[in-house]
Amino acid sequence: MSEQRGYRRRPGDVVLRRVRLQPERVSGAPRRRLRISPRSWMVVVLFGVVMLVGGAILHLPVSSQSGESIPFLDALYTSVSAVSVTGLTRFDTVETFSNFGEFVTLALFQLGGLGVTMYAGVLIMLAGQRLGMRGRQFFGIELMTSGVDRSGATVLLRRVMVYTALIEFVTFVLLLPWFLIEQPGGVSAERAIWLSIYHAISAFNNAGFDLMGGSNSFIGQANQAWPVLVMGVSAFLGSLSFLTVFNLRQPRRRWSLDTRLVITGMGLLLIVGTAFFLIADWSRLFADQSAGSKLVNSLFLSVNRTTGMTTVPLDQARADSSLAMIILMFIGGASTSTASGIKIGSFMVVTFGVFSALIGSARVVAFGREIPASVVLRANALVLIALGGYAFGLLFFIAVDPDIDVLPAAFDVMSALANCGWTQGASQAATQAGANILILMMFVGRLGPLVIASLIPDRPRERYRFPTEAVRIG
Repeated sequence: MSEQRGYRRRPGDVVLRRVRLQPERVSGAPRRRLRISPRSWMVVVLFGVVMLVGGAILHLPVSSQSGESIPFLDALYTSVSAVSVTGLTRFDTVETFSNFGEFVTLALFQLGGLGVTMYAGVLIMLAGQRLGMRGRQFFGIELMTSGVDRSGATVLLRRVMVYTALIEFVTFVLLLPWFLIEQPGGVSAERAIWLSIYHAISAFNNAGFDLMGGSNSFIGQANQAWPVLVMGVSAFLGSLSFLTVFNLRQPRRRWSLDTRLVITGMGLLLIVGTAFFLIADWSRLFADQSAGSKLVNSLFLSVNRTTGMTTVPLDQARADSSLAMIILMFIGGASTSTASGIKIGSFMVVTFGVFSALIGSARVVAFGREIPASVVLRANALVLIALGGYAFGLLFFIAVDPDIDVLPAAFDVMSALANCGWTQGASQAATQAGANILILMMFVGRLGPLVIASLIPDRPRERYRFPTEAVRIG
């Protein structure tokens, strides 16, 4: 064979032989991995499923105080209100639901407070898939650090769970002595423990549900500062972003722009809201209270623009106070928190955008950092869409319930859209058609900002540009 290749062996030549190894072939079934790509519709479906399941459970006779099933649409209304952490109800919780029903409502607003997106993120981690840039943006994880991988996302989710459990436990411990000693009616020790757990979780998750009876929230405790302050602080911590709280542990110079905007905006709204209610309602809603109680309840009212708890009868509020509450509810809390609304980040971005326009700046700058144009576009779109949704919701609500006054209707529709839970009686007086509109508003209010923010791309898709031409405004 060597001669055929042009090689002739000569005396003294050494021939080396090499063994050719045949590759080993192993047949087996290909390993399939679960692939989950986060999309906006997934969160909508998850929320919808949880709400429907919660409504079906609350519809059962075992959930009712009387042992008879409550109407399914009323049960669904309560479930949607709980999962969206709104707090609006068609009837009093403690007088309608059994102990099992109360537990179901607690489980629902605990799930809603943490956010179905967090649980979907946990599922993705368990499936073993890394979160890409789109996934991190969708779940809000990109705000923590750059280049977060699966391990970083897992650490973040674990921190959220630990932080939530810690604040709720501390709130429970602080509320328990008051329910054991000061709570009127002489409740048993077991009931006092349950009330402490329920209101601790409700306050932190900005749910607004209570078991005080009479649909009066904490009006009977207006002169008792301890439970009011404890739940107010817990609600404020819940309305802050989880990521903001974690970032606050860093030195101030390392705070992110998002943290600076949230802390500044939340602080200003808290101070301005407290001062307004203290001055406007000094001799009106707070007329029968001492000076110290007026200050505490003004602070509690300002904090609960995201929670819905109250120590004053809101149906007696004047038009100016009602309008201030509507504005505060519309703004809401921080992103990736238990609160809703358009979010304080959107409000601050729009505010700085207006300021930049007034001084003639072509870019939006805050605290020495330029805010990307995509974020400004997203914030403006979110605010305008929210205002449009509120206008249409109020229009339809008034159309189906013309007997309800405009101000209570406007108040409760905004409360539903902003997932606050304050009411001036329109939600209880509404017909079934009006209640269905409020259900839709609560659903949209909880999911709308997330969906809108995820649909708008970070980088504008510019394949080509049209000629520029000025337009007259003003």
